[in-house]
Amino acid sequence: MKFEKTKENEYVDMGYSNEEELATNDLEMHFIEIPKFEKKNPGANTRLEQWLWLLAGREEKLEMARKKNKEIDKAIDIINQMSMDEKEWNLYISRQRAIWDYNTGMRTAREKGLEEGIKEGREEGVKEGIKEGAKQERLEIAKNMLKEKVNIEVIERVTGLTKEEIEKLKENK
Repeated sequence: MKFEKTKENEYVDMGYSNEEELATNDLEMHFIEIPKFEKKNPGANTRLEQWLWLLAGREEKLEMARKKNKEIDKAIDIINQMSMDEKEWNLYISRQRAIWDYNTGMRTAREKGLEEGIKEGREEGVKEGIKEGAKQERLEIAKNMLKEKVNIEVIERVTGLTKEEIEKLKENK
């Protein structure tokens, strides 16, 4: 990029010598004229062509560009937002807030439900563990009573086990 030469009557001496006319080696500028670009009518194969079709606003080419470059959809959404009048903008913001509130409510409900489910599961697990421990204890008592040759009906009444469970213990002895 070089500094522009000016006409004599517009010239202001900035104190640059000829070798200082180069502004930077890091910046390169290209000028693309949209009417010439449209006349050439290329496809939407490169990212540059895709973005240029957005600037040109030709719908058929823009659709091709949108299919190949998802960022163009985001740009179109932003352009549409920027072109809204105040009433449309307020409706848009209201809708966005409703969506954000809904998503927040759903996430909060899901987290709360998960916490309650974990708590309930732990409580149920403790109850089942106690029941299982009590059942094991009753089975041990029944085994000991069988060793002592106690009547099965008495073992049923004392332990609360069924006749089938006691018979099974008797067979596994």
